[in-house]
Amino acid sequence: MAKLAPGPIAEPQPRVGPLSPGRFALQVTIGQATHDKLRYAQSLLGHSVPSGDVALVLDRALDALIDQLEKRKIAAARLPRRQPRPTHGPRHVPAHVRREVWARDGGQCTFVGEGGHRCSTRARLEFDHIDPVARGGRATTERIRLRCRGHNQFEAEQAFGAGFMRGKRHVTRQPRSARTASHTTVTARPEREDEQTLNVIAGLRALGMRANEALRAAEASRGEAAATIEKRLRRALQSHRPRVLGRTDGRLGPPGGTAALTGGSASMQHSPAPGP
Repeated sequence: MAKLAPGPIAEPQPRVGPLSPGRFALQVTIGQATHDKLRYAQSLLGHSVPSGDVALVLDRALDALIDQLEKRKIAAARLPRRQPRPTHGPRHVPAHVRREVWARDGGQCTFVGEGGHRCSTRARLEFDHIDPVARGGRATTERIRLRCRGHNQFEAEQAFGAGFMRGKRHVTRQPRSARTASHTTVTARPEREDEQTLNVIAGLRALGMRANEALRAAEASRGEAAATIEKRLRRALQSHRPRVLGRTDGRLGPPGGTAALTGGSASMQHSPAPGP
């Protein structure tokens, strides 16, 4: 009988298990490059760790790695600047704000569900504007919070609608060349117009328009590149005037006259237009 060839040997899975109070066993398989780095680190630590104890070398390595990651993620610094650098854009979160928010929120997502349970996620955290940037939100310690990726997206969909946010995520996943190649589709519009569209959607949602209707109305309001938010809001309301607030008489705005729309730093007031 022919002998069967042996199957592939499965590598042991990484494992961390307790041995005693304050002591753990670590089992992991490393490649040649990692092995060489370990040996090189042991030689560099020859004076401070003459035994070459792998546990001590790993502890030193993690200290250095954490220090590097904290500087990049939360702008950690032993001697922070006395005068923070000026903010470079509406979405930029200054270094001192990142440090203060991270310490305040304990490096954990701050989303609290209906049952009062706080999200326990500590990975892939993002600095979230409590007030959306499109509505004039500012990056201050009081108005920034930590959110995991999922709950950050959830808040954005609540504010601007799931359809619009799907389009934004689609653009983000595209290569930069594809994002800038065309100016004829919604997903390839310049950043300035994307921000303006968010303002329009926010204003329409504030009037009670459903997310999908607000998105369609905002798209219908697109025109010349220099159009103001006020002009786009007028176009959007005109394109959806029978549905905005349940009116059927062809007038814009709520019964009684004037409607005030606020989207970030822009606001508009208009009087009822005569019916057709």
